[in-house]
Amino acid sequence: MSSFLSRLKPLFHQVNLPWVGSLYQWMLASFMLVSVPLIFAIVYALMAMDNYSKQAHKSVFQTIVVTENSRLVLERLVSMERSIRQYQVLKEASLLKAFSTHHQKLVDLINESQSEHLPAHLNNQLQQLKQHETALFQLISAKENGKALSEKVLSQFADLAQQARKIIELGSKQQSLEVIALSEYESQVRQRLFFIVLASALLALGLSIFFVHYITRPIKKTRMQIQRLVKEDFETPIVIKGPKDLQELGENLEGLRQELKHLENEKQQFIRNISHELKTPLATLKEGTDLLSEELIGSLNAEQKEIVELMQVGNFNIMNLVANLLEYQKAVSMQSTLDSRFFSLSDLVASLQQEYQLLLQSKQLDLNVSLPETTLYADYEKLKVVLSNFISNAIKFSPQGGRVSISAEVSDNTLQLSVEDQGPGISEEIHQLIFKDFFQGQLQPASTMKGTGLGLAIVGYYVEQHHGEVLLLPPNETFPGARFVLVLPLEQRE
Repeated sequence: MSSFLSRLKPLFHQVNLPWVGSLYQWMLASFMLVSVPLIFAIVYALMAMDNYSKQAHKSVFQTIVVTENSRLVLERLVSMERSIRQYQVLKEASLLKAFSTHHQKLVDLINESQSEHLPAHLNNQLQQLKQHETALFQLISAKENGKALSEKVLSQFADLAQQARKIIELGSKQQSLEVIALSEYESQVRQRLFFIVLASALLALGLSIFFVHYITRPIKKTRMQIQRLVKEDFETPIVIKGPKDLQELGENLEGLRQELKHLENEKQQFIRNISHELKTPLATLKEGTDLLSEELIGSLNAEQKEIVELMQVGNFNIMNLVANLLEYQKAVSMQSTLDSRFFSLSDLVASLQQEYQLLLQSKQLDLNVSLPETTLYADYEKLKVVLSNFISNAIKFSPQGGRVSISAEVSDNTLQLSVEDQGPGISEEIHQLIFKDFFQGQLQPASTMKGTGLGLAIVGYYVEQHHGEVLLLPPNETFPGARFVLVLPLEQRE
């Protein structure tokens, strides 16, 4: 059944009826159309039952009436013969009158039988009986009252009785034939009724499936458009063709999409502006602190060197915040694509280790690196941002004098890169929330600058572009803090 419906779906999509009226009107119209085949089947069944009843009356009841009347005719013939014979002996006028009365009743019975539209052979037999009986009655009535009737004349009553018995026999046979014919007719009616009901049910089912798919198609499209808005796809215009109320809903969704697109553009523009505005003074601060640390403008004592190092760490943290803002704007942009190339994983981690050396020293952290010799085919800059956020968070949440581990292993053509720390860790309740935009946990170190909540959101975007995933392992004795595992397929190709 499912395969049959899947074959019908393309046909449903090719049908485009003019959408006039509301969803309620379409549902009502579809219900009425689906009901038409069923109503037709019911009406046909009632008509078939009525025809069958009429046929039964015509075929059986009439034959029974004729057969019964023929028996009464036979009785009248016997009564007429008895009356006329008695009259011949007794010469009583009442007997002659009884003879005439029986004759009239006999004629009435024959006329009643002939009015039932009998088969031709039965009707002919009754007509012959009527003619013979009438001729005999006229013959007897024409005789003078004093003149006795001959036995030859009276013997005609026996012939008439024989004719009546023959009619009774023919009626019984006709009755049997009519019962058989009626049974066959009933079987034919039942078969026709079965096929008509089956065809009507299938047609009603087909119409139901068609209207369900056709009417729910704009509803499904509306749901898909809402899901696209939820996924922050504000570029594709929303056009919904369907009943009037769904079209109005589509127009409202289109207005919402335009408003959300406008807000998203303003948000991105704000991020770009504020990031670029911050970058210039931060670059000046970095150059100044670098000049001081390199003692190009004079030597520094131990306390001054410590202050300069603190300034460098603070400047590095601020630069990371600004870099995250820029990366976030780039990650959510529709133009963000992969620029994949081959590079060594060890070189990438060594570059990041050098960048974070100052922060590692400021917190006296021990960084353990254990990597296999692996060549990746990926976007170097995006993967660097991913690992940079893992390492930055590990340093940020690690206790003074703690340990951070970066390790990797390759199995089944898949890279599993782990970054582990000894910080407070991440509770299971927020495992699914940490990759949301601007989400920040409650366990922020008091000694560090508050982040933007964009680092792991950017990680989620870039890892998804590489068809990878990020796992969170439970803490262990060595690393009770966060344990991120980046699972990345090797040798990717666009």
